[in-house]
This record gives sequence, structure tokens and C-alpha cells, in this order.
Amino acid sequence: MYAVADWMVVAGFVLAGFGVALRTVILMRSSDALPHNGPPLHGRQLFRAYRASNPASKLPITMWVSIAAGFVLLIAGFLIEFR
Repeated sequence: MYAVADWMVVAGFVLAGFGVALRTVILMRSSDALPHNGPPLHGRQLFRAYRASNPASKLPITMWVSIAAGFVLLIAGFLIEFR
């Protein structure tokens, strides 16, 4: 086992988990901004509602970067580990 590969896998899990947590926060905040008697939103509609209510927020880009970097580190760590 390589120590670098182990840390890459751990960092990948942490970053991916952080990205999923940010996604949950974004979806919860966007659904809270809607009126209670309105139709429920799903998927991209929730992100559009979040963007409409918070146009200057950096959370969506942070979420996508965190998830992407986490998956890249996970894949690279597993490939090095099982080489």
C-alpha cells in the first residue's frame, strides 16, 4: 500500500462528502424560499430557484468543484492503490 494513494482516497471521500453536503444545503435553502402553497420543484428547478433568490452566491460552483475534485482524487487514488 502506498501512503499517498491512501491520502488521495481519504481526501476524495472528504471532498465528495463536502460537495454532497453543500448540495443538500442548496436544495434545502431553495425549497424554503418557495411559497408553501406553490407547486413542488424538483432537480434543476430547485437550482434555478436558488440562483434566482441568491444571484451572487458561490455555493453552487463550490459544490461542483468539490464533487469533481473528490471523484478525481478517488479514482486516481484507487488506480494507484491497485496498480
